Amino acid sequence: MRNPWRFSFDRETNTMYCGDVGQNKYEEIDIITKGGNYGWRIREGLHAFSNEKSQQTLIDPIAEYDRRLGQSVTGGYVYRGKKFPELQGVYLYADFASGRFWGLRYENGKVTWNRELETTIGNKTGPNRISISSFGEDLDGELYACDHERGMVYQITVQK
Repeated sequence: MRNPWRFSFDRETNTMYCGDVGQNKYEEIDIITKGGNYGWRIREGLHAFSNEKSQQTLIDPIAEYDRRLGQSVTGGYVYRGKKFPELQGVYLYADFASGRFWGLRYENGKVTWNRELETTIGNKTGPNRISISSFGEDLDGELYACDHERGMVYQITVQK
């Protein structure tokens, strides 16, 4: 991995997720397996980064986005709360630079749903955008985001 930024376990499946900050062009989300090789310095996301070849099998990210959408992924959590039943089992993650939030559903070894989410705290550009540096969850599975710029913690509310 290049620069893992926030690991978390899904409290129901024990699947370990990680946001990995890219070098030049791509940010990625990975499912972590013991001893796994995620390909850094050979590739960035699913794309070639160098001419090096690996002697090992490389593990593909489950999701990626390019620098048009953001520049520094912040790994999040799988939502297990009750306030947003439509997000049950969805992994929420964000981008530190753009303030965007995404959600993805990972089932049976593949992503079945992945989209940008409108929240009450993110999705802003310019001086009012937030810089999500970390996530947290409470005992009920509701999610929170830490804003590095303002030193605030916000409960995540997703627009329906």
